Amino acid sequence: MFMKISSRKFQLLAVGAALTAGFAAPAQATLDLSGASYVTYGDANSYALQVDGTIAGSTGPGSPYYVSSTPGAIKDLIVVATGASGGPVNTNLPGMDNALSTPNGSGGSNFFSGIWNSTLAAFTGFLGANNPLFFFNNNQVNSGASTNQNVAVWAQISLTGAGQTTKYFDFTNRDGPYALFTEGGGGVFMGDVGAYTSTGAGPIAGTNGATDYVLSGGAICLNGVIPVSCSSPHTAGPINNNLGANQAAYAIDAPELNAFLTSWSNGLFSGYTDIHVDLRFGCDPATVGTNGGTAGVGACIGRDANNGYEQLFIGTSTTVAQVPEPGILSLLALGLLGLAVTSRRRKV
Repeated sequence: MFMKISSRKFQLLAVGAALTAGFAAPAQATLDLSGASYVTYGDANSYALQVDGTIAGSTGPGSPYYVSSTPGAIKDLIVVATGASGGPVNTNLPGMDNALSTPNGSGGSNFFSGIWNSTLAAFTGFLGANNPLFFFNNNQVNSGASTNQNVAVWAQISLTGAGQTTKYFDFTNRDGPYALFTEGGGGVFMGDVGAYTSTGAGPIAGTNGATDYVLSGGAICLNGVIPVSCSSPHTAGPINNNLGANQAAYAIDAPELNAFLTSWSNGLFSGYTDIHVDLRFGCDPATVGTNGGTAGVGACIGRDANNGYEQLFIGTSTTVAQVPEPGILSLLALGLLGLAVTSRRRKV
């Protein structure tokens, strides 16, 4: 999908292409996840944007899966939680909470838990006719043991209304091993969200052998285009998913939630009025360590939030735009320069 280009902009692009021996500068494209691979965690499908960018042959700006998450890039989206301060990045639309404040440095808490609320009217008003995409930043430290880059994440979306039975949609490891899906974790590659039904309960912190918390940020290897264990034969990787505060690491889609929102917008389920997001990441105090006690020895290794500035924000495929490669921007600049020269010559 591409944004519309005005005739004026099209002329500038054409001049740029002529001056650069036919290297055309494409228009900004919106995010398109069709055909991208995902891992299913309960009711949610998670897209590792760096991994899919590698499959597509590009991992930086200009990749079809690169999503900038700087305050300027997400200020007009719904920001559920962020370590950034000041408006407009942490100010949302009327009818919904402003952004929850996450730890904003390495000296803060190693666990975050918060509930964000919105009316369905405000939420669907932002979406229009589109489905929501949830984006998460993995901003762990990038030094020391490889486990330092991992953080434990669990989330639950709920829909409520007076006299209505609450509907739940979970992002969960399903009480599986705390590991990447390629290493036996609870995710299912290209799985079926219909195979899971939430009970509405909170997360099982458990142990590294069994937990509802998903391991976020681990490195993935590929054999062709199929994610595999890095201890197995592979053709690419390890691919880092700890991408920092300025680039979203994951896009998360909840197909059953999408179906409900479509039905609600069409006049069904009219008794439901509100949507809530329960987000938790880091080392849950109830986590059981290797000595058997809660938060015991080894409990937080590879789980704790150690750097701050993780954030969760919501956009759609039509609101999250891809930026051109820096080289493409240079071509556009040359095109503008050429147009100015041509215009000046016409005045002589």
